[in-house]
Amino acid sequence: MRVKPQYSVPVPVSLLSGHSVIHAPTLPVDPPSVALPGRANRSAAGQRGVKRSSVDTSGAPERTILIAEDHEDSREALRTLLDAFGYRVETATNGREAVDLALSRHPDLILMDVMMPEMDGFEATRRLRENQEFRQVPIVALTAMEGARERVMEAGCDDYVAKPIDVRTFLGRVEGWLRDGRTVR
Repeated sequence: MRVKPQYSVPVPVSLLSGHSVIHAPTLPVDPPSVALPGRANRSAAGQRGVKRSSVDTSGAPERTILIAEDHEDSREALRTLLDAFGYRVETATNGREAVDLALSRHPDLILMDVMMPEMDGFEATRRLRENQEFRQVPIVALTAMEGARERVMEAGCDDYVAKPIDVRTFLGRVEGWLRDGRTVR
């Protein structure tokens, strides 16, 4: 029998509109439909102050998510949230770093901010899609930019999430992207 997860995820208070990912200083997360994909008691999550109930995730594969986000508060909020749910998280601070990390770490899902220094998320996505290995990996744009949906889809993203995110919806969608993979267009 699986116990419903009960988490309290500390999130930076300084997440401002336009760059915010989550808009609560402490986030109690109790998503009823999200199956936990990783290990039940990761010490890194505990060290970050994430309080976790006893959850049976034995046999669930650990999935890797690459977060490409140049704003440190947003990047760390996403990392904390996803780590609390057992995902292995890699982070990049710009598009060039995202491409390099993706090629070396082979993530199962890429969350790509579109406005980053050195190389934006549009170009990083295009470059990854040129590689046969990344034609089936879901790439999801995360942005506060108005009217970006059409542009991110043209660049090769599979989906679009507007910031600030709704945490419960976001976690359910992460599980869906990992379960269903990329929808071939």
